[in-house]
Amino acid sequence: MLKKCLIGIAVLILPPAVFVMDTVIDSGAYKTIEPHFAGTCTTVEGVVGAEDITIDPTNGLAFVSAHDRRNWTKGGGIYTYQTGSYSKPMLMSHDLGDTFYPHGVSLWKNPHGADRLFVVNHPPSAPGSEQRSDSEVIIFDIIDGALKRAKTLKTDLPYSLNDVAAINSDSFYATIDRGSLTRFGRLLESFGRLARGGIAYGSNGSITKLTGDLIYPNGIQVSRDSSKVYVSESTGERLLTYARDKQTGTLQLIDEMTIDSGLDNLEWDSEGNLWVAGHPQMLKYLEHSKNHANLSASQVLRINVNEGMSVDEIYLNKGEAISGSSVGAPYEDHLLIGSVYEPFILDCTLGQSVKAQ
Repeated sequence: MLKKCLIGIAVLILPPAVFVMDTVIDSGAYKTIEPHFAGTCTTVEGVVGAEDITIDPTNGLAFVSAHDRRNWTKGGGIYTYQTGSYSKPMLMSHDLGDTFYPHGVSLWKNPHGADRLFVVNHPPSAPGSEQRSDSEVIIFDIIDGALKRAKTLKTDLPYSLNDVAAINSDSFYATIDRGSLTRFGRLLESFGRLARGGIAYGSNGSITKLTGDLIYPNGIQVSRDSSKVYVSESTGERLLTYARDKQTGTLQLIDEMTIDSGLDNLEWDSEGNLWVAGHPQMLKYLEHSKNHANLSASQVLRINVNEGMSVDEIYLNKGEAISGSSVGAPYEDHLLIGSVYEPFILDCTLGQSVKAQ
């Protein structure tokens, strides 16, 4: 009888224990961090919580999506920063008339008029809602250095959007980092690494879910010929490649690559490589989100998607220089690194060994 009881207890306890241990290991808790970077970095203050950065490839002007997430209700904004200037980022004016809660951003270059900036926004939910925030994508025209709202697209259901990638003046893809519709569901989804995230398609005035079964998808980019879509997963630790139907916008998964890090935003360089910031120790990142004194390792990877999907680790530190890196945006011989919580960005000059590759 005792033996059967012990077996029963083991059956109940063992699976959760294995799951917890697997989660701890995958989070990088036992990973050795050996800092390196073949270049120099300068701290540029004046912007808090630079979660995403995209750079105009024609002139090096960076658009920085910032929000002080430890003081959520204060909101945030979009800043401009001239790469390599080391000057204070400038807050862009906008005509929303409400508090702005920006997240992922994407720049669309208009060959015939004003460029457009696509911004994921998280306005507060209705009073009494179980959610923390809703999601929408605002498309701005950039006119005389200011943001002029062209249109706002709402999601078909109140799932959580993270990043956005423009296709043309009016259409885009966006990552659904958590597909659950309640606060508790999203919490369970994040910590349980449940495959409820997905990809949404914005077109014709609305945003609809295209694909699901992803584990906290985060960054997203469209190839220059618009034939492929790339998505990075944070807790899923994968880079996914989709073939895109240019007529319908539908996606088909054609490749996946496991990368041992909590992947965040994606950015292109001039050679057609993807750069992705990562959280190599996710549990430490969660501790950092609670208290700025808890350091979280920062990482930036360069992925050659043209020849065999090779990965080079360009930047790694234990969090002393910057904690919780969420984006690494390259431009010529510079790399801008932003983070979810820090009150600054890094403007780094790449070493010759990096530029030569």
